[in-house]
Amino acid sequence: MSDIYLYEDVPVLKNKLDIRDEKTLDLIEAEQSRANMMILYERGFSDFTPAGLCEIHRFLFGDIYDWAGKYRLINIEKRERLLGGRSVWYSNDEAIPDDLEKAFTAISEKQWEQFSREEFVHTLARLFPRVWQVHPFREGNTRTVVMMMTLFVEHYGYYMDHELMAASAGYVRDSFVMASLDQVSEYEHLERILMDAVCTEPIIYDEQTLDSGGQSERTGKYQKYQKEKGSHNPIISEKKIDVVYLLDGCRLCIRPFTHIPEGIEYCHNYPTGSMRARLGWQANQPARHLPE
Repeated sequence: MSDIYLYEDVPVLKNKLDIRDEKTLDLIEAEQSRANMMILYERGFSDFTPAGLCEIHRFLFGDIYDWAGKYRLINIEKRERLLGGRSVWYSNDEAIPDDLEKAFTAISEKQWEQFSREEFVHTLARLFPRVWQVHPFREGNTRTVVMMMTLFVEHYGYYMDHELMAASAGYVRDSFVMASLDQVSEYEHLERILMDAVCTEPIIYDEQTLDSGGQSERTGKYQKYQKEKGSHNPIISEKKIDVVYLLDGCRLCIRPFTHIPEGIEYCHNYPTGSMRARLGWQANQPARHLPE
């Protein structure tokens, strides 16, 4: 199926400004959505439902795309470096409403006000990736989910370190990827940065704070999410495995439908509904892809 969201002559998303250069569009989209995030944050928001997610997406990207705030009408996949070029399995387009409803029901059923800060972050890092994995929009999913998560955090009386999340955008997205692998999901990476980002006191970003000695601690906190990710070195396996990638000394195995060794349990349907591959890690070697 062709991508109805792209111009026919160039692989660029159709947009209200009729920009046909991808880099230019990315730049303008990023700046506009960032400005809209600030406006929405100042206005406040408390509709933590599928409709609320659509409203946030429409607010952030409505100046650029006609389809902002509307569920995608095609199935998508995105190659992930962390997965050796494979994609997270996002929801089928026709399943988006039901999958989002289930994800937000799981969120609404929790007694968030009764959690300690540690319990709050622990639960947050496990439930919001369910929303992210649906990937309901053609583009802008991560920014939309992070924006809602920020508003959610502050709705319950905490403060989000926006500067940390923005400066660590690559790490944050990688963390959502690793938290969206079903039975082999790794939530600790997202939980780790959220433990630094979710604060009990307001964060002051004025010049005096930036010049103070206390800023060195904040700088160190930011820098630890900027470290170079683990390198990917394809090697040939002796067990007829398609590809094995070395990630920080651990093995991420991408295997065909057959020849699944003992200890590899993860499987999932692709958007087409066919079982095309199985993905998993050796049971005795938990993968760690993000910096310690």
